[in-house]
Amino acid sequence: MKRTITEITYEQQILRTDPQRYVEMMSARIAQDPGDASAYFSRHLGWDRLKRFDLALADLNQTIALEESPIRYLSRGHVWCCLGDHAEALRDFDRAEALAPEKWLDYWGPLFQANSHACLGNAREALAACARLREDFWSPGLYGTPVGSKQEIIAEIRRRLARRNRRGGA
Repeated sequence: MKRTITEITYEQQILRTDPQRYVEMMSARIAQDPGDASAYFSRHLGWDRLKRFDLALADLNQTIALEESPIRYLSRGHVWCCLGDHAEALRDFDRAEALAPEKWLDYWGPLFQANSHACLGNAREALAACARLREDFWSPGLYGTPVGSKQEIIAEIRRRLARRNRRGGA
């Protein structure tokens, strides 16, 4: 179902102010058309806001089953991170990159890969992902990633790896 800019703007306001209502609205869209991949993707955003990552994951699994896209894999990777499964997150980040390698830097992919590798203690892979960041890159710290410039991100990834090593990889 094609929605107007006005409808999308209204839905986004509801998502920000009343995520439970947003989930109900998207559930109604799904009931009308269970094959609407974008409705499942949209509903996952509400579940994410409500910190119901299990339900967000289920919706992302459904949307990907209906129609693959790099953004859907990237989003599922973020949910895996919220669930603490960085190995699964990396698999989805890799799928997203394979589907759109020319856009991967625009999706901030290397940052998300670096963060998940650091969480797993994969120092070489984390730093290799950081090296792929553009020199003028800057991050506000989305999804628990480091804040700052490329050099600040690299320094923070190194600190996270060192802390993880001091704790014995826990």
